[in-house]
Amino acid sequence: MNDSVQRLPRSMRHWFERVGIYQSKAYGLHRTWRRGHGYLIAATRKARFVEGTRDRVRHFRVLPQSDLMQICDGYFDRWANSVGASVPVPQTEVEFKAALETLLRESEARVRETMEQAA
Repeated sequence: MNDSVQRLPRSMRHWFERVGIYQSKAYGLHRTWRRGHGYLIAATRKARFVEGTRDRVRHFRVLPQSDLMQICDGYFDRWANSVGASVPVPQTEVEFKAALETLLRESEARVRETMEQAA
């Protein structure tokens, strides 16, 4: 393991669960995510996150090796085509909640763009 890779906070999975976002079973959870080798993939159907999107599910991923937490654009195809917004990986629960708000706010333009393409 590269020492320069920042490890994810131990409580990150619980922070996601507290706001209604759960580890994605459809896309798999890399078992080594806590050790910094993999990454965390999660999804939610909560109205707060999917309101105004084409899909009924909103996907999140946390990449410790890139120091990024990402949200999909609301029309998930694959991550290469569907990144709505990115922020640095939060290290505390307060930073995590602020990061979620930032992701939602910054992804609004991309969500509108995908809705216009559907029309």
